[in-house]
Amino acid sequence: MSRGLHSDITTELAKGSFSMAHLVSITLGTVASPNVYYYTTSSIDIVESGNTYLANGFLLASDPVTESAGMTLGSLILTVSAVDQTIVSDVLTNGYIHKSVIVKQAFLNSANQLISSNAVFTIYDGNIDGMSIKDSGTSVIQFSVANHWSFFQRKTGRRTTTESQAQFYADDEGFKYMSVSNQ
Repeated sequence: MSRGLHSDITTELAKGSFSMAHLVSITLGTVASPNVYYYTTSSIDIVESGNTYLANGFLLASDPVTESAGMTLGSLILTVSAVDQTIVSDVLTNGYIHKSVIVKQAFLNSANQLISSNAVFTIYDGNIDGMSIKDSGTSVIQFSVANHWSFFQRKTGRRTTTESQAQFYADDEGFKYMSVSNQ
């Protein structure tokens, strides 16, 4: 799919002295009091649309974002450091299901600054549908993120809790151990 690039970007690309970085925002917390975490793969902090994306090394890995012409279930695994207990506490206290994740691609000049305000593109917009915390040598949180099509056939009112499962299957305790499952 062809896209037009702003002249500032094409000029910098022609010089050959540019780099790219991902800008990732993860919205956790509650609806009344959201906590948004901003991370970047750049070596320095990047300010975009008034938000500072931190180059603190907490964004460890992300599956590549792919694009298709059809309506497909797009998903990715996003790995962030769990060294900062703030984000761990947030997911354990406030939950993580259906929380927003946005991944942007930013074009940077040779000084690692945004080429222009037109040099940032949203390449993925989805919601968290699973999470695991691993603490073996390194502490990481892996978020399973899916686009809006993943929730298309979801039944309203069903929860992945022991209580919700007991309404349909009284003796099933499968969700009792959900927090310790290896996803």
